[in-house]
Amino acid sequence: MSTMPDSIEQRLAASSREYAASARHLLPSRDELPLTPPYERVLHAILDLAKGDWRLVRHYSQVAREDWRDVLYWASEENSAPEGGTKPS
Repeated sequence: MSTMPDSIEQRLAASSREYAASARHLLPSRDELPLTPPYERVLHAILDLAKGDWRLVRHYSQVAREDWRDVLYWASEENSAPEGGTKPS
């Protein structure tokens, strides 16, 4: 298991133990993301979009594994919900 950046660990430490454990397990490792992403920003974007729901951490982590730029875009839109069928069902 790869280590998370300090800022991510601090953020998870401030959340519930159950959520933090789930998020650590679900967040993608640096090697799982295509190209060379701004890794820490991608993880923060996933956590922003998930808003404390581990199911959404799983969803946005899967999306980031396909194209991490999507989660950065969605998070930059003031955490607005993604458009057109990209929400988990």
